[in-house]
Amino acid sequence: MGKPDLKLDPPLRIVVFRDAKEMPQECSGLHAGRDHLMACVVSPEESSKDPAKGQLPPELVRQLTVRLLEENFSNLPIPIERALESFFSTVQSNSVHVTWGAPPPRDERTRDWALIHMMITQPEYSGRAHIYLHNLANGMDSNGAIRSLSEDPAKFNAAVDAYYVAGVYKPTQAPNRVLNADRDFRTTVLTSDEGELARADLLTSESASLYQSLLKSGKHVAEDNEGLAILAFRAHDFEAGRRYMDAARSAGTQNAIALTEYGRAETDPDRAIAILKEALTVDPKYAEAHWALGEKIADKPRRLAEWKQATALAPRRYDWWEQYAKLCLDQKQYAEAGRAWLAAAQSAPDPEHREQYLASRGAINQLRLDDEEAERRREAAARNAEINRLKDQARRELTALEARANSHPLSKEEAAKAVDWADIHGSGSVNGTLARVQCQGRQYQLEIKDELGKTTKLFINDPSQVELSGPDPTLTCNQSPRSVSVTFKASTDKKGFAGEATGIDYH
Repeated sequence: MGKPDLKLDPPLRIVVFRDAKEMPQECSGLHAGRDHLMACVVSPEESSKDPAKGQLPPELVRQLTVRLLEENFSNLPIPIERALESFFSTVQSNSVHVTWGAPPPRDERTRDWALIHMMITQPEYSGRAHIYLHNLANGMDSNGAIRSLSEDPAKFNAAVDAYYVAGVYKPTQAPNRVLNADRDFRTTVLTSDEGELARADLLTSESASLYQSLLKSGKHVAEDNEGLAILAFRAHDFEAGRRYMDAARSAGTQNAIALTEYGRAETDPDRAIAILKEALTVDPKYAEAHWALGEKIADKPRRLAEWKQATALAPRRYDWWEQYAKLCLDQKQYAEAGRAWLAAAQSAPDPEHREQYLASRGAINQLRLDDEEAERRREAAARNAEINRLKDQARRELTALEARANSHPLSKEEAAKAVDWADIHGSGSVNGTLARVQCQGRQYQLEIKDELGKTTKLFINDPSQVELSGPDPTLTCNQSPRSVSVTFKASTDKKGFAGEATGIDYH
């Protein structure tokens, strides 16, 4: 499927028992142990007369296939994934020789299983099967994956239909690959103490007594306390679990699983964070530790960073993707939320969850627009509140000035020096064209014609007291007409004139 090596974290440990009587009854299939993923089988030597019984149980192989697919491929169509599980459940090995393709029970021989069987066992397709599966795992649709094989989808699907109808499924020998005993697996003949520890690590009903017995003899102190702590945490006995884990840490534990269980159960956030960071020092790629650390961190951006690492390491945890997407939305990271919802849909366990996640992804754009509109409203409300605050402050200051002025009347000397507002700023105004400026001695006489043609006549006794503004603010006799706004102080002292100009603003 395009990956030369598949990861399994924690790694798998298979404990082989001499016979079925010796194997614990609770030890069936894959399950979490103290520091490994655990499984139990009976020694093949006990079944030498029946070679089929010397194989790993089909259900165990199926569970291992599921686990490998979940931890290494984020997206495969559910029917294809079920077909792969059925296909690999019948794999058999004899030393380094592997045979695959034996038919599973009839109800598992679906068309998708027939497609997988044809692709893997038939020589004309077997060399390209990994291309097809790799492209499916990366989100390509079935027809696109078929075209990547340089095949016509219609002809290919017809060939699959014919293969399925024929129903002739023969096992073949799988390609041989040299095994590296140092990298691929380790076989160990255990001493009696190591055997007792391995049996205890299965975490069955007899594990607690086995750990206690080993602990009394001073054997495997860190491991014994780790196992007892995990059992205590699972029984919701936190105080006992804390005592055992503190003893394991004192003995130099290097068990990321046990430390993660400890950190998750710890109620003090600072202490929990320190413990989980210790777990990640042991195994930086342990997804559970990253997720648990994020749960303990109150700062949402930091939590987001931890959860992003956790989802990258465990791409099939759709429940994690869902919580991560919601946190992205809370932090207004809409693009990342969309990616998370899509990943959740790709890893969804059923069509209902998939449709739910895709609908959430589709709603992101509207959520973003709504949030932007709400932000604009908040900013507008804040601006209006600030304007109103300044207005209220100005009113209070003006009221205070008026009250102070009213409570302290001017003296005769001050009143004599007071200047009326109209004396400075005028009591009227006119807009129009300054049509004429005539000089009579030191006096200026102005004629302003408004847009209706009405003429207003004003005079100026002292030009130095007139405020001139606007472009080229000059006043000369007989100057050219210009558009102006003129303020004036009304007066009837001079017949025919509306008053004395106090200010001219040239347009």
